[in-house]
Amino acid sequence: MKKKAELLTKISLLKRKIDQCLDERDREGFFQFSYELKVCQRHLGTLVSNQENRLKGRPEQNRDRFFHY
Repeated sequence: MKKKAELLTKISLLKRKIDQCLDERDREGFFQFSYELKVCQRHLGTLVSNQENRLKGRPEQNRDRFFHY
């Protein structure tokens, strides 16, 4: 969860930097920050999909624990 929050913060900051590069017509900075943004977004997507896959299996695993008397 902490890693996800850090990535979301970094993505937000990168978008600001990209906007700033566009305002200043900094082509090199734009390409650098755009690439870094894509990497962060892919990493975030991987974290989210892995988290969803982990959560899908949990109800079946935990169901037996609740119904034993």
